[in-house]
Amino acid sequence: MEKINIEEIYKIEKDKLLRYYDRIKGQFRSSGPTQIVAKFLINQSIGSNYNDVYETLLYFRDKLADGKELLDLAFEWIRAQKIRLEYKKYLIRAQYANNNLSLAVDDCIFKFFLEYDKYIRNLLKKDIREHNLSALYEIFFSPYESKNLNIQDNLARHIDNVPTHHHETEKINTNIIILRSGLSIIIVKDYEDVLFARKEEKLRKELKFKKTTTYKIVPESKFEGLLIERLIKTFCISNREISDKEMENAVAQFLSSYFKFGALYDFDDFKDLLIQNLAEDVFSGLTEKLKLANTLGNIKYLVLNVITIFSKTIKTRKLDGLAWKKDLSFILKEFVIKFINTL
Repeated sequence: MEKINIEEIYKIEKDKLLRYYDRIKGQFRSSGPTQIVAKFLINQSIGSNYNDVYETLLYFRDKLADGKELLDLAFEWIRAQKIRLEYKKYLIRAQYANNNLSLAVDDCIFKFFLEYDKYIRNLLKKDIREHNLSALYEIFFSPYESKNLNIQDNLARHIDNVPTHHHETEKINTNIIILRSGLSIIIVKDYEDVLFARKEEKLRKELKFKKTTTYKIVPESKFEGLLIERLIKTFCISNREISDKEMENAVAQFLSSYFKFGALYDFDDFKDLLIQNLAEDVFSGLTEKLKLANTLGNIKYLVLNVITIFSKTIKTRKLDGLAWKKDLSFILKEFVIKFINTL
């Protein structure tokens, strides 16, 4: 396998992140360094909640290699999300015979994580126990809607899967075992999401082919997100904090521009339109510099992920416009807030 430069391929804006970290540090002078780094990560939309992030940092604080700090661990946690985005995009394009899940796991580990494992070990002490790494990978690469990202619970699950083996004074290489233990469940779940989305798309096309114009209930329209665009533009220019109420109003305006009270809508009829329009409105609000780092295609992919998760939880396909607005408002608001926090 060709050796790759992890920092070069999966770049993070360290200078920008450092400036933001210094700002957090200045705001919370009375807090300890671990608390400050935890707050910094949460504000970057990293981690499921503050307590889990803080406990993870606390656990690995004395396991860092000489010359490394918690901020270095934080940067790698942020970089992990870049890698997660790339391997998920790869899975969307990948084709495996009979949708072989084991092959998907091996393929992703080979292409994205073998060199990463070598890279991340430089961050930690040489004598670290192997299940620590496996648990760290699960936390780094799990989607943040996962319920269990607590470090102690993760360690308890991994300790028997990847014990540290020694032959006399030499530690035996268990890298593949560690990567499989930490990442297999995550990769399988991501590939299952891809297969579900493909099935949904195939069904949508089949249904669309069968429909005639007499079945069309809702006229073609467009989601207009002018307020969302303005909020993002305001944040990019002045860095002013956006209130929950402002975001609620912006999302409500976006949904109300399409959904009408008393009309029934089928999810498949508007899903693609919603993804396209929301991505375009978010992208339009960015400065030219930020557009280089956040392409329209990447934003559409992020919105697609959110909508795919939503589509798997709804029990019905046809609802009144008011019901769709109620169901979609919360997830779209959360998405836009998280996206703004990454800028």
